[in-house]
Amino acid sequence: MDINRFYNLEAEVNILGAILKNNNALCSVIDLLDSDDFYNTRHKLIYGAIVNLYEKSTPIDLVTLSDKLGESLLEAGGISYLSEVYTSYLPVYNAKYYGEIIKEKSNLRKMINLLEFKKKELQDKDKSCDDIVNSLEDAFLKLRTKDNVQDGNTEEALMQVTEILQRRYENGGDIPGISTGYRLIDKMLGGLNKEEFIILAARPSMGKTAMSLNIALNTAINENAKVAFFNLEMGKNQILERALSALGEINCSNIKTGALKDEEWAKIMKVSNDLSRSSLYIYDKVFTLRSIIAECKRLKIQKGLDIVIIDYLQLINTEERSESRNLDISKISRQLKLLAKELEITIIALSQLSRAPEARANHRPMLSDLRESGSLEQDADVVMFLYRDAYYNPDAENKDILENIVAKNRNGQVGIARLKWKPEYQKVI
Repeated sequence: MDINRFYNLEAEVNILGAILKNNNALCSVIDLLDSDDFYNTRHKLIYGAIVNLYEKSTPIDLVTLSDKLGESLLEAGGISYLSEVYTSYLPVYNAKYYGEIIKEKSNLRKMINLLEFKKKELQDKDKSCDDIVNSLEDAFLKLRTKDNVQDGNTEEALMQVTEILQRRYENGGDIPGISTGYRLIDKMLGGLNKEEFIILAARPSMGKTAMSLNIALNTAINENAKVAFFNLEMGKNQILERALSALGEINCSNIKTGALKDEEWAKIMKVSNDLSRSSLYIYDKVFTLRSIIAECKRLKIQKGLDIVIIDYLQLINTEERSESRNLDISKISRQLKLLAKELEITIIALSQLSRAPEARANHRPMLSDLRESGSLEQDADVVMFLYRDAYYNPDAENKDILENIVAKNRNGQVGIARLKWKPEYQKVI
């Protein structure tokens, strides 16, 4: 095995020397490198001290660096070694390139150490194979995902914006995002847009799962979007039965019992073919935040990903429990918001609501009903509520109306989209 494959001492020395000569060189690598990315112990100590000085806005030179190292100065090689590092030459504009070399070597070492550690874990009877595989996938995804550090250059971003505007212009003012399949919702939201985190909330039995599944089917089949549907409450077979019922407009009860007419079988064959050719991925055994994030990243890398739907948020487990469930929910919503931005996808998370609407004369949900659920309202770009008046008023005139209430929309309109609810098909039109 070529040991030089796992470190490059010349790159480490040169980048430290460049920073000592010109502190601006640090700006190219500070978001890329940690002290642990350096192989040589001396270099770890020196870089760590450099970063500490930078964070305190202290000029970085041989004097301040020696003082910062303090008792660690001898371990870092002493003044003589710092002087030797200082004399190494590297133009500032090469700093990021050398930083990427150091990061690559660091990732290789981390991979070796990780595999060695997992090899030992395989001998631990308390560790299941699935646990080890999941943690490996998560770790490898972190290594494979390139740093998203931006240089703040407006030119590239402006080109992307003008391209989007050009497409909108050519489409005659059409929606910029992926159509949900519901014209009134699309008009308010502009479709489903990249980097948006959407909360779809309601009291039980309002049709959250049906609404979210219909959006998944509309986008995957009609818009050719790549959609991941995580259902933490129902099995995959149940979800697929509902999907076939909605797509074919076949009574759910008939599908469950098998009491199907010939024409209904023909419909099932047709919509099954449509569904199988789509990029809809259904998960019913992914229950933790870590595993959801890992699977989304894997899909994005291997197959592409546009939309993630999670049914529902309160059922997600976190690996480390907080003092309260509200804090857990806040952590989950924040991580999902960051994931939407990182992968440039839309995430729709379903949420239960408190009993507050039940105590009001007007049972329609309000944003204040979310405030007991961590930081959902704060993190979400869009908050939508579902409401069916017929649930509370059996004598209601329009029993089939499902209101989709857009209560918050960071980038557009708010309002109510009145849709038609067909419970026998689990379909919203």
